[in-house]
Amino acid sequence: MTLPIDPYERRPVPGSPNPVARPPMGWWRRHRVLRNWLSGVASAVVVSVISAVAVAVLVPGEDTPGGAGTPSPAAPDAVPFSVDVLSRGDYCKPYTVNADPGELASPYRVMDPQSREWPADDEVAEWMQRVEAVPSRSRITLTLQGTSDKSVVLQDLDVEIKERAPVLDAPRVFLTEEGCGSGAVPRYFRIDLAGPNPQAMPQAGEDLARNKIPAVAFPFKVSDTDPEIFVIEADPGDCDCTWQLRLRWSSAGRSGTLVIDDHGKPFRTAAFAEANAQHFAVHAVRGCPGDLAWCETPVP
Repeated sequence: MTLPIDPYERRPVPGSPNPVARPPMGWWRRHRVLRNWLSGVASAVVVSVISAVAVAVLVPGEDTPGGAGTPSPAAPDAVPFSVDVLSRGDYCKPYTVNADPGELASPYRVMDPQSREWPADDEVAEWMQRVEAVPSRSRITLTLQGTSDKSVVLQDLDVEIKERAPVLDAPRVFLTEEGCGSGAVPRYFRIDLAGPNPQAMPQAGEDLARNKIPAVAFPFKVSDTDPEIFVIEADPGDCDCTWQLRLRWSSAGRSGTLVIDDHGKPFRTAAFAEANAQHFAVHAVRGCPGDLAWCETPVP
């Protein structure tokens, strides 16, 4: 049997009168068998570490609230659908912000004083978080989609009130848009937070072609190719309310309840004392002079 050639060995050149001297080699080069064995062990260790990290990433511990991320379908106890939450205020209702109008940031990422376009939904949602704006009517958009081709039955959507407080004595309220109108809303629900037993009540909606869609109640079905979009408007009535949703579901013999909140914290919707409030509108509504983001507007 011919042994494989050691790549580190210096061999004689055929026809040469003097063999080429083999240079001194270090301990590591001399022990070829040991080198090969250690290389194999190192490879096995690397593969084991990578596998352990992959398992840790793919298998979550506990269910997370909706909007906080999509659980992995690889875990046997994972929720079999994802929920994307966009929380903002109603288009034609103001927000309470504890700020001076001259110092309050604009809801636009890039403000153009000449523009009369309203800010996008995600701009308003980001602005709300940044300045801690409290909507006087909430508008929650839920996008739900299955994580596999197996259908998930969304059985019911319950409203859980966390706390009720008196209306805000707000000296200033701010309007980011003007003109009520929801546009295309296929699944539309309204919640009266001040009621004794708040529920998500189905309302008639409208498709992209402005065709009326009758109110549709739970249950619904979703899969990876059949998503649903729910738009939920919450009216505080005469309270400062913090609240969340609980979505009951079932799929393939499993069932559970998913808490849906504002990315880890309850939604908050608060009425304010109209008699004490000054109203300010974003520049796109009233055309504020100069480069002002907000200017005072008459009480509607």
